[in-house]
Amino acid sequence: MLTIAIVCGAGIATSALIAEQVRDHLDSRGREAHVVQATVMDLLSADFRADLVISTVDLPGALGIPQISGMPLLLGTNPQVTYDDIDRLLQRIDDSRAGDER
Repeated sequence: MLTIAIVCGAGIATSALIAEQVRDHLDSRGREAHVVQATVMDLLSADFRADLVISTVDLPGALGIPQISGMPLLLGTNPQVTYDDIDRLLQRIDDSRAGDER
């Protein structure tokens, strides 16, 4: 199962709000994923694993994990932008995994 990490500065209230919105979006699409709240420090841990990160803070690109801005969800400015990015990256991950199985 895919793991989506929701990251904010402290990994508490903001990430909880965004995590709920992401879960609702995934449910509406019939997608299953493990949505977890995390801090930047969690991401830097050697044993942390995620397939996708949705973040309200700037993260180093060297993490090697696809990243999406969660600010449109937090601010309510244009959440569809984030949802479209989620769908696009999850499709890319699905396609990559299907190619690995061949």
